[in-house]
Amino acid sequence: MDMEKENVEAPTDGVEPQNAGLVDSTIVFTTDKVFATCGDLLKWAKKAGKENGVAVVIYRSEKATAKPGTRTKLILACERSGKYRPWKNPKPVRGWTLQVEYGMHNHDLSNLLTGHSFLGRLSHDEKNLLGDMTKNMVKPRNILMTFRDHNEESLTTIKKIYNARQAYRSSIRGNRTKMQHLMSLMERDKYVYRYRKVNDSDELRDILWAHPDSIALVNKFHLVLIMDTTYKTCKYRLPLLEIVGATSTGMTFSIAFAYLQSECTDNFVWALQMLKELITCGAVGVIVTDRDLALMNAVQIVFPDAVNLLCLFHVCKNVRAKCKLTVSPKKKRQMVMEAWEGVVYCSDEVEYRQQLEVFKKVCNDFSNFHDYVHEQWLIPHKERFVEAWTNKVMHLGNTTTNRAESAHWSLKRILQDSMGDICSVWEAASSMITLQHNEIKASFERSIFKKEHRHNTRLYVHLRGHVSRHALSHIVDEFDRVKYVGIDKCSCRCIIRTTHGLPCACELAKYSMMPCAIPLDAIHIIWRKLNFFDDEFSKSSELSLKPEIDALIRRFDELDMSGKIALKSKVHEIAFPITTSMCPPPDKAKHKGAPKKVKRKVLKREKSTKRNPSWWEHVDATMESQSSVQKPTPRPSTQKLTPRPSVNKINKPRVLPFMNWIPKEVHHFIDDVLDVGPDGNCGYRAIGALLGRGEDSWPLIRQECFVELNEWKEEYARMFGGEDYVQSMMQSLYVDKYATRDKWMTLPAMGHVIASKYNIILVSLSVHMPMTFFPLRNTLSPSSNLIVITHVNYCHWVQPNSPIPPATNLWIKYCREEARSWEAA
Repeated sequence: MDMEKENVEAPTDGVEPQNAGLVDSTIVFTTDKVFATCGDLLKWAKKAGKENGVAVVIYRSEKATAKPGTRTKLILACERSGKYRPWKNPKPVRGWTLQVEYGMHNHDLSNLLTGHSFLGRLSHDEKNLLGDMTKNMVKPRNILMTFRDHNEESLTTIKKIYNARQAYRSSIRGNRTKMQHLMSLMERDKYVYRYRKVNDSDELRDILWAHPDSIALVNKFHLVLIMDTTYKTCKYRLPLLEIVGATSTGMTFSIAFAYLQSECTDNFVWALQMLKELITCGAVGVIVTDRDLALMNAVQIVFPDAVNLLCLFHVCKNVRAKCKLTVSPKKKRQMVMEAWEGVVYCSDEVEYRQQLEVFKKVCNDFSNFHDYVHEQWLIPHKERFVEAWTNKVMHLGNTTTNRAESAHWSLKRILQDSMGDICSVWEAASSMITLQHNEIKASFERSIFKKEHRHNTRLYVHLRGHVSRHALSHIVDEFDRVKYVGIDKCSCRCIIRTTHGLPCACELAKYSMMPCAIPLDAIHIIWRKLNFFDDEFSKSSELSLKPEIDALIRRFDELDMSGKIALKSKVHEIAFPITTSMCPPPDKAKHKGAPKKVKRKVLKREKSTKRNPSWWEHVDATMESQSSVQKPTPRPSTQKLTPRPSVNKINKPRVLPFMNWIPKEVHHFIDDVLDVGPDGNCGYRAIGALLGRGEDSWPLIRQECFVELNEWKEEYARMFGGEDYVQSMMQSLYVDKYATRDKWMTLPAMGHVIASKYNIILVSLSVHMPMTFFPLRNTLSPSSNLIVITHVNYCHWVQPNSPIPPATNLWIKYCREEARSWEAA
């Protein structure tokens, strides 16, 4: 380009060019090469620009017209350019050529082009790959690393990946609503689904869906079902009921998923009724659940002939947690738990009564624990988890809900976070089911064609290839008992015959003595099913809608205009589910604090799918923290000299928070003020931290205060002026996660409860009314602790160190005589 001409107009980035700041790139783009297509020319120009720190873009394009001499042209420029100078091609050449019209830049060339909006765009192939990886739940950072592995010169950033993922999802959904998109997905994959709405509205109440192959599996393996509810899977915070089963090869498969409005009996009954409609090839024999009374009642209503077993794992964990809280020392605790295990794992009812007497003697000094075990577990539910009764049921070895818990974990591992809608959960569940079914098919094939070395004996000739390897492993383990049992049925007890439908030790002894192979008829038919689809289930049944359609047409003709419109809308929703007007349930609102005007960043714990700890997990954590505190710190072998602090650090006073809310008379005695989480549970968090349990034990503190109020309800009613006030205090202790103002810890009422429950001195510092709370019943103990809390900002509790204010008048009036020693101390 001739730069001496003053009338030249070129891409000057909107700034008059200064010769001192110009960068000439003319030679970079000058070439005599003729390109076959426009795409080849663009590819060459962009590559040349990228190698020299220039982002080349299409500035303008001109298409050829019917006018003679016109040709299709592309005008390329730097992405930071402004004006351009039109150019003329003097000689028409067949193909595409590149001519540099103006090669000057009024800016420095970039050394790194990462982050440039144009150069970071995804190619067509990359967009297709991103769509496949997004559909398979690949994380954005892994997608970016995959692009970098495929193309080392890729300039795409993580923000581009997020934007492309959102664009991909929006393109799939189109202009459909969330529920319409969900219906289209389930219709596409031929899912069986049922739903119901909230009365007189289009809001979703409950929804259940099942994969067609899962329905085929449950009609083959319907003997045992396992049900459990999980949480924190979607932004609506609805409980998700997952129902799973077990195949003949020991594999777990998901039968159905159900989002329920609440965990009430009515919701569970609806979900189980929808499930029962899917099982057409046999009756359900055993259903394993946790001790969820609403779910247990629903099982009794919908499946009255099925045996409802309770999860033995969770029963034993809850009993052990109660034992840790009420039984001490550790040796006594071990004796009590051994007696409990003797009760649970007894073989018959006679042994159960004997072990129960042993358990009663061991618990003579621990009446609270003994009453808890009897009233909560043994009296109402012993037939559901004690082996003396469960060994009479064919449960195929499923006495816990571990399979359902494992299915929850697999789903949440794919789900990644809990901020998605029901569509995202459905996609994750669909991916999980696909993986499950592939593994199940492979296990069937292994049982048919593969042969284990330990099964290569005369005894299993008729079973190999016809019975699952999982069942053969059970038989091999049972055969080890033959040398101890022989053919004596009393010694054998025939448990595996009753619970699994497999030959027991005394039967195997007879087969080995004859000698002959185990006949195929000796194996329950459930273990002989090694195909995915049942012949009877796959047969097309002679079902017809003609009677219903004829009746519907007659009814439609008899209705008036308003009735016809209502009936037609219902039929339209059934015939065209993708056009549904149903809307998802509302998002769970957070009630703590005033509504924020600006968009708040979502915290990591709010997005997490990790379940909240169970009660027994809180107890275990508390006991571990207490034991770690009681352990003495080992003295170091050599003492190291502590470096002397600088003068500035010595003279600089430390400013403690919240000191304006503490009486000035005790400021000199306070060493530190510790803050806790501000979620409405701050008072109970402070108590838990000062007791050595950690502030995350606040749910356990609330529960134990509830037990204290319930146990001494009459005494607190006299103290606080009636049972209504005590009942309101108990109601305030029920909190899901965030506590509203009516569920905050309030003093002085709750102070007496906490001091009496934990046998401590509780000091509350306040500018307006400092108070001290002593236990109402117990005498002074050398091991009793003193803990101090302070109410600040009219809404928060913290932990300072300070002297003791005077006791409250309520304590002086209502405490027992043996508790008077606290005031003197």
